[in-house]
Amino acid sequence: MWGSTYDIVSQVPLGRVTTYGHVAKALGDVVASRFVGLAMSVNDDIVRVPCRRVVRSDGSLGGYTGGGPERKATLLEAEGVHVRGGKVVGFDRLLFTDFVSESPLRALRARQRGLRRLVKMPKTAVDVRYVAGLDVAYASERGFAAAAVFDYSSGELVSQFVREAKAVFPYIPTYLAFRELPLVSSLMEELPDRTVLMYDGNGMLHPEEMGIATHAGVEFGVPTIGVAKSLLCGTRGEPRPDGAVPIYSNGRAAGFEILSPSSEKPVYVSVGHGIGQRQSVEVVRRFLRHRVPEPTRMAHMIAERARRGTSHK
Repeated sequence: MWGSTYDIVSQVPLGRVTTYGHVAKALGDVVASRFVGLAMSVNDDIVRVPCRRVVRSDGSLGGYTGGGPERKATLLEAEGVHVRGGKVVGFDRLLFTDFVSESPLRALRARQRGLRRLVKMPKTAVDVRYVAGLDVAYASERGFAAAAVFDYSSGELVSQFVREAKAVFPYIPTYLAFRELPLVSSLMEELPDRTVLMYDGNGMLHPEEMGIATHAGVEFGVPTIGVAKSLLCGTRGEPRPDGAVPIYSNGRAAGFEILSPSSEKPVYVSVGHGIGQRQSVEVVRRFLRHRVPEPTRMAHMIAERARRGTSHK
């Protein structure tokens, strides 16, 4: 993704400018705009990749690692792009959008939608013996994937695992699976049979009904549940008798808002794959001692310890 971004920016000709949003659109999705800004800030080849020519959507300059907006303005002026009051003069006339790109994010979105057709939500309960929380912590571009395995009957932690690797794909909203699943895939061989994965993220409660928990479930062929701390999409319905609040998306209940007895802040539970909605809520509630269920809370703690270099390997 980094290389594709730099290839796109390298097409902006002398005397023209483009925007972070238009570069993101050329990648295939405007949601990547913030990533484009990050890519420009760490660009180390300003000759081939003229990041100075990438500005904000209103023509204002934005940041520039090589000396700030003032230096960016000086460089643009030298190329015939005039700047007044921190904005490009004649911005609409100078705006370049005619990029040639394979739009890699569009291809990844198509892959998500293809995998969505493979999602299963059985009507009968699955046999659960273990629940494994998954989470990933980052130090720059190094990822620390952690699994915390709990016995479902006793609720006790029985094992934990950590794997470290380079995170090749950047963080882009709604594409998290492509960043994290390569990191957690090596943990799968360590997990016992009859394990349900509980992921710190969304399942079906996602704009494409394909959050990271769903993607993981289909990819690894195991039952998964998404437990998110914020609502990514959907609208709240009326509370059920058990207190769970359905969240409606695309015309149906895609997940539930639930509260731990010890917290005033909810979490958002949604099916990933291979398990039903009712059982997903039951599994999560089984481990609600704090706001976040114990498997994902412990996985987060293990991953953070590994990131800080305090775990025992």
